[in-house]
Amino acid sequence: MKNRNSKILGNVFALLLVGFLFYFTFYLGYSAGKKGINLNQTALKGQPANLDFSLYWEAWNKFKEKSVAPVDDTKAVYGSISGLLQSSGDAYTVFFSPEENKRFKEDINGKFDGVGIELVQKNSLPVVVAPLSKSPAEAAGIKSGDIIMEVDGTKTSSISFNEVINKIRGTAGSKVKIKIAREGADQPIEYELTRQTIVVDSVEWQIKESSGKRYMYVKIRQFGDDTDKLFGQFVDATTKAKPDGIIVDLRNDPGGYLETSINLSSYFLDGGNVVLEEGRNNQRKEYKTTQRAKLKDYKLVVLVNKGSASASEIFSGAIQDRKAGKIIGEKTFGKGSVQEFVELSDGSAVKITVAKWLTPNGRQINDEGIAPDIEVSESEGKDAVLDRALEYLKTDK
Repeated sequence: MKNRNSKILGNVFALLLVGFLFYFTFYLGYSAGKKGINLNQTALKGQPANLDFSLYWEAWNKFKEKSVAPVDDTKAVYGSISGLLQSSGDAYTVFFSPEENKRFKEDINGKFDGVGIELVQKNSLPVVVAPLSKSPAEAAGIKSGDIIMEVDGTKTSSISFNEVINKIRGTAGSKVKIKIAREGADQPIEYELTRQTIVVDSVEWQIKESSGKRYMYVKIRQFGDDTDKLFGQFVDATTKAKPDGIIVDLRNDPGGYLETSINLSSYFLDGGNVVLEEGRNNQRKEYKTTQRAKLKDYKLVVLVNKGSASASEIFSGAIQDRKAGKIIGEKTFGKGSVQEFVELSDGSAVKITVAKWLTPNGRQINDEGIAPDIEVSESEGKDAVLDRALEYLKTDK
C-alpha cells in the first residue's frame, strides 16, 4: 500500500480505535475477570456506557475452561474481531490477520504467489469475482460467478473465508485442486492448478487496425499502485498516435483504488462528477474530475463483463452517464460499496464498508451492476465483444 491511505473498492476510515479498544478491552477484561474487578467501573474513555461485555467474558472463560482442544489466545482474539465484523452481514467488511494483511497488500501491489482468483464471500460461500489476466485460473477456464465448493478435498462451507484463501494461496510451483459449481453445469467441475508467481502490469496497450483505420486498445487489469503511471504513458502515446478511436478493456478487472478510477475517468470527461458516495443517512458526496480531459474528443468504447467490478464499474458508469462513450459486453458484477482499510497495531487490519457508490446520475452500482449499451455475450465467438467494438468504431453513429 506504500503508506497510502486510500479507499479500496473494492477499496480508508480511521477505525483503528475500534481494533485498539477491542484488544485493550480484552486485556482489561481478562485481567479484571481474574481479579474480580467490575468492568463497568474500569470502562475505557470513549467506550459506549451502555455496552456490557460481561457476557463475552463469561463465554471466553467457559471456552478456556471447557474446550477439549488447546486455545490459542491470539487466534481467539482475532476470531472475536472477525466475528464482530461479520455481524454486519456485509460480505466486504472483513478482518485480516497480519499474514492475510501482508497477502492483501501483495495483491494490490501486483505481485504474489497463487493461482490468480479474485474472491468474495456470498451466502457464506466463496464466489469468483474474476480470474486475473494471464493467471493459472484464467488459463484453466475458471469464470466469474463460479462458486468454490472444495479446496484440496476440504469443503469450503466447513471453514472460514480467510481459510479458503489461505488454502488456495501457496508457494509457486505447488499444486492445488479446486472444485467449483457453475451456473448451467450439471456437475461440479474440478481443476488442478499449479501456483505461480503472478506479476501483474495493470495496464498494457497496443494499436489495432481494422478496415484501414487505427485504434488504440488498452487493457486495464486492476486499478492498482502502478495504474496511474502506466495509463498516463498510454495517454501520451495516444495523443501522439492520433488514432480513429479508443478501446478500454475492463473485462475481468476486479477493481482497486477509488482515486485511480477517478483519475482515469477524468481523461475522458470534461469536468463534473465522476461518482457519488452515499453514506449514512443517505448523505451524498461528489467526486469530481482530477485531470485535464486529454482524450475527450476520441470516439470511445469500454468493454465489460461479469468480472468487471468495483473501480471498473465506477469508470464504466461515469462514461455511460456522461455520454462519453459506449459500454459493450455483459452486465458487470455489481460491487459498488466503499471499503476503508486500516492497519492495526500488530500488523492485522480491518476493511469496513462505510458507503455505497452511485453513478453521476445517481444510479446504484451495488448488486445492480452496469448494463452495457450494446450487449454481447462472450460465448458468441472467440472475441465477439472486441469484434463488436471495432465494428461500432468504424461507423459514424
